[in-house]
Amino acid sequence: MQMIVLVALAMMMAAGCATSGNTPAQDLAWERWGSCNHLGTVTLDRVEQDGLLVVMAYQVDGVPFATCVKEAAAAQARRGIAVPSSVVLVKNYGCLGGAM
Repeated sequence: MQMIVLVALAMMMAAGCATSGNTPAQDLAWERWGSCNHLGTVTLDRVEQDGLLVVMAYQVDGVPFATCVKEAAAAQARRGIAVPSSVVLVKNYGCLGGAM
């Protein structure tokens, strides 16, 4: 009986994780990513739940990418959308622990 309960619980947890989607902040972050994903060396690492884009890039592309994302966030704010204060973190290739 306990085994059946454990299996049922595991299935419910798996179904819950599979059906959970992005947060509204993550959806907005994906919109910013789509607007600015045109620089060659920028690679998406992850999108945090609060909407922060974490990317890897060489500095030559990281600075313009960060500027683009901040402009896209400002455009979202002008549409009346609440945007987090930090919208992008660029980790530079070749820097140990460095971020802009």
